[in-house]
Amino acid sequence: MTGGVGAWHRRIAAVLCTCLAPSLAPAQQALPSLPRLRFLTSARQLGPVGYRDPVGAVSPDGSWLAYTSGGNLLLTHISGGPVRQLGEPVQRIYELAWHPNAAQIAVRERRGDGPEPVWSVYDVASGSRRDLWGGQTAIQGTLRSASDVRNVRRSVVALRGLSWSPDGLRVAGVIVSGQQSELWVISADGSEAVGETHSRELSFPAWSPDGASVACLAQTDGAPVVTLPCGDPIAGEEWEAFGPIAFSPDGARLYYSHPNDHGTVDLHVRPLDGGDGVRLTSFARDSYAPSVTRDGRVVFGVQDYRTLIAAVPADGGTVRQITAFQSETPSWSPDGTHLGFTFGSWRRVADDLHYPDIAQHLGIVPSSAALPAAAPWEVVRATASEDQGMTWSPGGRWIALHSHAEGSDDIWIQPADGSSSARRVTSGGHETGWPRWSPDGAWIAFGSDRQEGNAWRGTPFILPVDPRTGSALGPARRVILEAFDGDVDQVEWTASSDSLVFDAFEGIDRRGIYVVSRTGGRPRPIHRFASEHRVSGLGVSPDFAWVVFVAPGPNGRLQLFKVETSGGDPVQLTFDATDKTQPSVSPDGREIAFTVFHFSTQFWAIEP
Repeated sequence: MTGGVGAWHRRIAAVLCTCLAPSLAPAQQALPSLPRLRFLTSARQLGPVGYRDPVGAVSPDGSWLAYTSGGNLLLTHISGGPVRQLGEPVQRIYELAWHPNAAQIAVRERRGDGPEPVWSVYDVASGSRRDLWGGQTAIQGTLRSASDVRNVRRSVVALRGLSWSPDGLRVAGVIVSGQQSELWVISADGSEAVGETHSRELSFPAWSPDGASVACLAQTDGAPVVTLPCGDPIAGEEWEAFGPIAFSPDGARLYYSHPNDHGTVDLHVRPLDGGDGVRLTSFARDSYAPSVTRDGRVVFGVQDYRTLIAAVPADGGTVRQITAFQSETPSWSPDGTHLGFTFGSWRRVADDLHYPDIAQHLGIVPSSAALPAAAPWEVVRATASEDQGMTWSPGGRWIALHSHAEGSDDIWIQPADGSSSARRVTSGGHETGWPRWSPDGAWIAFGSDRQEGNAWRGTPFILPVDPRTGSALGPARRVILEAFDGDVDQVEWTASSDSLVFDAFEGIDRRGIYVVSRTGGRPRPIHRFASEHRVSGLGVSPDFAWVVFVAPGPNGRLQLFKVETSGGDPVQLTFDATDKTQPSVSPDGREIAFTVFHFSTQFWAIEP
């Protein structure tokens, strides 16, 4: 080195001064501008199985946030304050869309009195509800395709993604049939309609602020992309996007959710005249479903979903945690030394798009480890299909499970040692539940929906099996329930293997637990209780002396309760401020495993 140490130090100092001196004063101004996020509220969901995320959107004038929790439509001011319920609870709410006057909300919902989701309109001021277009069941209009123009009728209940135009005079919506879609623009009173066919599946239409065009997502090579006008890529580019999309107030930018490297989606914004998208969020779970106010505020949802397995003594006491990763639906091995369960990320947006091909698998952990397990001790089954509800045969040789593999919704059996792959043993299932092996090993019981008139109703089934080969000895038999109108959920066995225990929905917030002969007949009620929680499961003691079920406790959280099968008042077993579901009784009857869950959507605002 020439010039000596002093000269070298002076040169380095000069370089540092040159690089740093101009930016010392305005250093913070040179940093990229970060969004100003404000937490609004959190919407609780009532269970990890059978539920999708709460939905929500901000009113166009920026005053109100409408969102769902269970089957309730809720309203709160964007600045905070009391939460008000609109209308009466329904079975489930799928979509909502604000009218530009911020005084009405269109809601796609399944009510207790109908088999299919219907569109309703709620009045914000009064909270009253009426049928969209006065209960009109069909739209009639002109449908254009590449080859012809026809006059057609379409069912109103087939419409998805309704979106009002900025002037409130028109409504856009899509109807999907297979891989083909129709985009409809309908007059606000439902009297006139114009449709256009598209060869791709369309979803989430959104009006431009000037009302001149409708953007939407279109399925392309297995992924949804933004199209504007609906069905046509923007300037030849394809932006992969998930969930609802929304324009900025000036129409120059589009807000959408885009996949990241972790398997979830983040909120992005992108100029429509060219340029790259900019990521606006970086949460651990999905952030999606933007809605935009006229002054530029953006409201979006963030999924907060956690499940784990815990256990409590059958007479109540200290709860111990068994897993520390996302896991649910526990079941005991015949010797009580291990627990089987469902595990996986269950990512809201990416998995919903490909449902039922979702990230849910089957695993095992020891039941009495000193510390919670951080991962499955053994993976029993890992497929692209929803695998749930594993149960061992009494001798521990076989495992029965529920799966959507090969497009099914049925029961499968595989060797417990993994020596061969699972085989499907039922067919024609619809919303099939978790299988349960009878104590004598000769039967598998499960619930599955069957159509009765225009409605689907949960029904118990039994399947005869050979415990030596794990093979079905015939088709599944429906257990006929006499003088019974409930919707059967989970099915379990009595100790003698000659009777079934099941829980059933008897209204939006009413449940019952019953016992019936394996051959059918009139069910005997064991206990009735109030709960809106669906697919909560139940557990039965080995001697059939009591059953354990899930219901709201005095603190408002879903807790475990035990009631004797001979009747009487239930006894509460858990008390902490977490929600529980899916109880399973150990083979010796001394302990109850269950799922602890937290499932909600957080609503955040990006301030303008």
